Amino acid sequence: MNRIGLATGWQWFRDGFARYRRNPLLMLFWVMSYWTMLGLAGLIPVAGDLLVAALAPVLLVGVFSGCRALDAEAMPSFTLMFSGFRNRLQPLMGLGVIHFLLTLSVLALTALFDGGTLLQFMARSTLGAGVDASTIDPESLSLSALLFALALYMPVMMAFAYAPLLVAWRGFGLGKALFFSLVASWRAWQGLLGLFLAILTFGIFVPALAMMLLIALGISEAVVTSLIVVPLMAVLAPTVVSAFLSSYSEVLPDNEGAAPAQPI
Repeated sequence: MNRIGLATGWQWFRDGFARYRRNPLLMLFWVMSYWTMLGLAGLIPVAGDLLVAALAPVLLVGVFSGCRALDAEAMPSFTLMFSGFRNRLQPLMGLGVIHFLLTLSVLALTALFDGGTLLQFMARSTLGAGVDASTIDPESLSLSALLFALALYMPVMMAFAYAPLLVAWRGFGLGKALFFSLVASWRAWQGLLGLFLAILTFGIFVPALAMMLLIALGISEAVVTSLIVVPLMAVLAPTVVSAFLSSYSEVLPDNEGAAPAQPI
């Protein structure tokens, strides 16, 4: 693997945007379809949250497959969105379930620091536990519990970062995919940090400055939101997905991986 530094992560972001510009409507359609299908799955009573976790890697592989097809200068079909269902469905769903259980385990361990406040907050706001999350004051959350959760979840996130693509595109088993993803993410941590900083810059800092400037000029917040936030999400979400594919192509290169997008 070539030397990967902070600047590499910024290049991944630029490559992701370059791929997005090739067919922005199609990429936005894939990402919106991903969110919509997971949202519909989450509406299923009782098993909805577990089903969302199981389907997330499957559908995400479909989005990445579409992005990879753009690198081949082909006109991808929407059916690529369901490519994960045709190949390696069970291990992909297994990845999602394992990630779900490990995430719950991390949250459960934070009870050692805050008596379960963070676990209840996440369960009520994210896992659909049926109780309004507003009943818990966010200010009551313990900083030590948050830091502990972050420290525990970081290796989990690294292990699952590239695992779906390794399972779907290289035929790895679950254990092998998780191991290779963890090692690759650790070796490329500077590039991933650079990508995260690029997302923060263009997803939060620059839009926040633009919004404050427009509000200072007397434009209403509703208009500012429609001018900044909505177009930003339409561009940023597909760009981030595309940028992550570019990182895979460099961190774990193989003949089946996506070729880097042409620089802007």
